[in-house]
Amino acid sequence: MKKLTYLLVAFLIVHFSYAQTNDRIKISGTIEVPVGEDPQGISIFNLNSQEGTISNSNGEFLIDVAENDSIKVFAVQFQEFLIVIDKRVLESKKLNIYVNELVNRLPEVLVSPYDLTGNLNADVEELEVIQMPVNIKIGIPDGEYANVENVANFGKAPKNQALAFNQTKLVNGINFVNLFKVLLISNKKNDISNPYSNSYKEIDVELRQLYNDRFFKDNFNIDLDNIPDFILYADRNGLDEEMLRKGNELDLIDFLMEQSKKYKKQLNKN
Repeated sequence: MKKLTYLLVAFLIVHFSYAQTNDRIKISGTIEVPVGEDPQGISIFNLNSQEGTISNSNGEFLIDVAENDSIKVFAVQFQEFLIVIDKRVLESKKLNIYVNELVNRLPEVLVSPYDLTGNLNADVEELEVIQMPVNIKIGIPDGEYANVENVANFGKAPKNQALAFNQTKLVNGINFVNLFKVLLISNKKNDISNPYSNSYKEIDVELRQLYNDRFFKDNFNIDLDNIPDFILYADRNGLDEEMLRKGNELDLIDFLMEQSKKYKKQLNKN
């Protein structure tokens, strides 16, 4: 009788495990990395099923998942993070992942209205920042910044304090530290005089006041010779007045990232 009971329990355990495995479906995934990085060999691991895989030379992979499975993505040179599988992924059977380089992180600072030299170390020391408590927590989950209201009283930034952290906030695959450097060096005007114009020539000038030519090459992989044509392409595909206003940089970056992908596909077809 005891043997029969043990056999029945073992059968139920095997059956339950098999049913859980069968609930999972195979999806295809693609990993996009910053320009110049290799997408091969990135680990993708399902924490629920304890099964994993690695990406090929094109950043592609296959993995079995179920709804609410936690997928861990990690590699030595990239930031480690978790993805929770939802119904949309299961319906499309596709998972697109954007990974970012593991680089030093700048904390949130208030950029002063004064002219900048272009030397990041020197400029950081001259920036005025909001006084924060000594015991403030730096490790905010998921790389999100704390929301800090601007106040009228400013204090002197401590020496090299802004360079002391080990991670960075990234937006749609763009290294925000690099973007911050570009904005420090390039965006010396408090605001563009004419936020938007129907004239392509004026729009081209306005965008280049915000971001220099190397910004388009480094972050969107647009050849320097193609930058005017790309700006014209973006203008014809939805560039609006609000995107060119100061304070809307991230909306503009999201838009330019999407348009750069479409623009490069169009160039390849030609």
